Amino acid sequence: MEMYQFPADKLQLFLAKTADGKWLLEESDTAQKLAGGETVSEVMEMIIKKKMLSSWAIEETLDDFKMTGELAPRSKQVHVLVLVSDGPSLIAQVNSERTHSESRRKRWRELNDIFDKNKKAKTNNEDGDVRWSDVKGVFVYESYIQKCKPIPADKLKFLCDYLAYASKAMNGYDEALKEAKRSHFIAPILIMLCGLFDDAKLGVEESVDGNNVDTNGYFEFVLTRGKTKICVMAAKKNDFEQGKAEALVGCEVVADREGVFVVYSIVTDFIEWHLYRSGENSILRDSCTLAVSSNTLDIKSLRDMCEMIYGALSNHEEESKIEKRPCVE
Repeated sequence: MEMYQFPADKLQLFLAKTADGKWLLEESDTAQKLAGGETVSEVMEMIIKKKMLSSWAIEETLDDFKMTGELAPRSKQVHVLVLVSDGPSLIAQVNSERTHSESRRKRWRELNDIFDKNKKAKTNNEDGDVRWSDVKGVFVYESYIQKCKPIPADKLKFLCDYLAYASKAMNGYDEALKEAKRSHFIAPILIMLCGLFDDAKLGVEESVDGNNVDTNGYFEFVLTRGKTKICVMAAKKNDFEQGKAEALVGCEVVADREGVFVVYSIVTDFIEWHLYRSGENSILRDSCTLAVSSNTLDIKSLRDMCEMIYGALSNHEEESKIEKRPCVE
C-alpha cells in the first residue's frame, strides 16, 4: 500500500457513479486507467456532479443522493473517488469547457497554437514573448461606447485634489508617464472607484493560471466586485499594442479559470485609458484621454474616464446575464 502526505484541505471525495447511473466496476477499463494515473472523461463526469461533504458518513451521502437499497454499491464496485492536489483545477477545466461558447473556445485553441509555437521558438534561443502581431488575428475587436455612471461630486473633487498634491510632490503630471512613478497616479483613481462600492476590492500585482488556456495572466491591478473583474495593465514604455496583447490574453485566462462570460481590461499610461470588454462572442473597446499639462488636470476629462470605469463595474453583472451565447457543443 502506498502512503501519501498532503494537507487535508487538498482532499476531495466524490461518489463513483457513472453517467448511466451505475457504480464504477473495479475491473472496468475506466477504473484500470484511473489506477494507472490517467485522467479519463468518465471520471471527469463523476467529479463534477457528486462531491461529498467532508463531515458526512458514507451512509449519509448515499441517503442524500438517493442511492440506498438496491441502488447502493456492492462488492467489487468502486464507492468513492478521492481527488487531491490538482483536483480544483481539473474540475474547473471541465466546467470551463462546458460553460463557454464555441467562439471563445476557438480563441483558446488559436492562442494555444501560438503559445506552443512561441515556446518552440524560445527553445531555439529566439524571443518567445507573445506580441500583438501574433494575436491580433485572434482578438478582432470593435469600438463601442461604455455606459457611464455619474461619480459623486465630492468623491471626484477629493480625487482631483489628491492627484494635484501628487503632481506637485513629483514635479508635474509629465512624471506620471515615467514607469517608476506611474502607479502612484493610477492607484488613487482605482482606490476611489473601489470606495464607491461596499463589496469591491482592489488587488495589486495579481496573476492567474489558465486551465484550458496554456499560459498565465498578470495584471498590475485588479478591481473585483463579485464575479466582476476589471484587470488593469500599465502600458510599459508606452507600448499600447504590447499592453493590449497581454491584457486580452489575460482576460481569456480569467474567463477560463473563473468561468465568467465577460471580463474587462484596461491598458493605460495614466493619460490614455483603453477599456476592453472581452465577451463570449465579441471583444469591444472604448477609450478616454485625460487632458493634462505639466501642472494641471482637466477635471471634466478625469470625470469622463472615471465614469466609464464606474459604469463597467456597476453594470457588469447584468451584462453577463444577457451575454448571448450559442449552445455549447
